[in-house]
Amino acid sequence: MAALCALLFAACLGLLLTFNYYSTSAALEDQLRARIRDDFNTFTQESDAEGSESVIKEITERVARPYDPGSYFYVAGPSGAKLVGNLNFMQPKLGWQKLPPGFAKDKTREVWGQGKMFTGGYYIFAGQDASRVLSARQNLIYSYFWSGLLAAILALVAGLVLSRSFLKRIDAINHTSIAIVKGNLKERIPLRGTSDEIDRLSGNLNNLFDNNQSLLESLKQVSSDIAHDLRTPLSRLRNRLEQARSSAKTIKALHDHIDEAIVDSDQLLSTFAALLRIAQIEAGTRKSAFAKVDLSEMAERICSIYQAVAEDEGKILDCEIMPNIFCNGDRELLFQLGVNLVENAIRHTEPGTKITFAVFAPATLQVRDTGRGIPADQRTKVLERFHRLDHARSSPGSGLGLAMVAAIANLHHTTIALEDNDPGLKASVIFQPA
Repeated sequence: MAALCALLFAACLGLLLTFNYYSTSAALEDQLRARIRDDFNTFTQESDAEGSESVIKEITERVARPYDPGSYFYVAGPSGAKLVGNLNFMQPKLGWQKLPPGFAKDKTREVWGQGKMFTGGYYIFAGQDASRVLSARQNLIYSYFWSGLLAAILALVAGLVLSRSFLKRIDAINHTSIAIVKGNLKERIPLRGTSDEIDRLSGNLNNLFDNNQSLLESLKQVSSDIAHDLRTPLSRLRNRLEQARSSAKTIKALHDHIDEAIVDSDQLLSTFAALLRIAQIEAGTRKSAFAKVDLSEMAERICSIYQAVAEDEGKILDCEIMPNIFCNGDRELLFQLGVNLVENAIRHTEPGTKITFAVFAPATLQVRDTGRGIPADQRTKVLERFHRLDHARSSPGSGLGLAMVAAIANLHHTTIALEDNDPGLKASVIFQPA
């Protein structure tokens, strides 16, 4: 790549220098032609005014001048014989011509000039020493060659340095990828902080690695949590069935044991259903159902359903709902989110607790209570599957309610914030307004 870039640079530079060479050479030649045209203009005016003999006299005086060695003239009479001039014998030829070395007294000089016929059959050639133009051309060729060569070398070196830096950063990406494949999930691509394309790519890959690590750790945690949290209800179910087989003496006693086993089975099935629902939400398959949702109307429905439930539990559910609050999302999942937050507040607070369900701008859904709250070091953990506080383990549930809320919020590109309500807990979710 470095060699190709250097070659491309050299080719572009070569084209530029070639154009510059021909344009400079043409300008120098035009200057030489201009001096010769000036001579012929003078000769023509003098011939028209005083005759060709006056022109011949003028040329004779010019040839004798010691301070103009670069000018060359040749005059031939009507018979073709040379009359005057500082050039050797030449055949009369009209128009622009370039005389090779040998015509001037200095045999190495090349003379460029023009031949023209004058009144009386006189042939006059006026020319200039072309050595200055030829020398300038040669100097241009040498300077352009060495400049181009130096530029090509510098371009090659710069290309090698840049490509080496580029490949070094690519190698860092490969090294990190290989390390992660081998099991070192914490390895990350180093960033330079330049915000260039490689840095942005590395940052995106690091985010991808973070998400993969989080998913793998979450999978391990879920597997461990399932093994620990479902072992108890499965053991209890087995014990009930064992007890039904060994100790039930009557049909009614057998039915009672079977009913208790069915309740345990239903609880297990609801736990697995919640796990599957969370997995479906985290997979993002529900995004196709996104539409404009009236959060205010949805919150009114939840309040109308759960105010009586809260009252039965000895608690107060107060609603502070601002009208016409809209967001984009899945209506069913947003309803589930609100229900889970309200049920969680009702289930895990003491009698007499005041619970406030609020919806306000900008598209914020909030549930506050005056209960015992959640310790600050536990607020992140309660959003994980199966994690339950010590005082909540005796209450019904599987520890998946807030995990489902977190999954729904993440699907809607937001998060749930758990804060101190002093006293109690304040759970807030801010959606993108529609």
